[in-house]
Amino acid sequence: MAFTKVVGAGIHTLSNITSHNVHSSGIITATRFDGPFTNLNVTGVTTFAGDVSIGGTLTYEDVTNIDSVGLITAREGIFIPDNKKLELGDASGSGELRIYHDSSDSYIQDAGTGDLIIKGSNNLDIKSAGDELKARFTTNGSVDLYFNDNKKLETTNTGAKVTGTLAGA
Repeated sequence: MAFTKVVGAGIHTLSNITSHNVHSSGIITATRFDGPFTNLNVTGVTTFAGDVSIGGTLTYEDVTNIDSVGLITAREGIFIPDNKKLELGDASGSGELRIYHDSSDSYIQDAGTGDLIIKGSNNLDIKSAGDELKARFTTNGSVDLYFNDNKKLETTNTGAKVTGTLAGA
């Protein structure tokens, strides 16, 4: 389909243009684009002044910063390489809670003011990577310490119970 409403040597700026395909090597300024678009390729800097909605997958490479004001959902998890930290609080490099792994050990570090508080809705267990119980903190109950998955020390309302030999240093 050819252009319509062409006036004189050019296209009249106050008229609508109807075309099947538009191929341009210059600038196109529009107030609105209507799709559907298949394989829309944009080279260079693209600025969106309003909302951008993506119904499928957004893929990006070589991104150094992402600034999100709302909720982020990572459906396949979050990967942080060794010696990089997940930091919560103030700003990058000075986060008050840090979770990280160096080449050999893993850390949960409280670097801010106040206490590090770990809460559980019921019991709080500390286990090895092999699921061996090391300690159990029972809600409204005992604190139990384990050796080789066997309870050795249990606090009670009147003191403590020891299983096995209680030896001095």
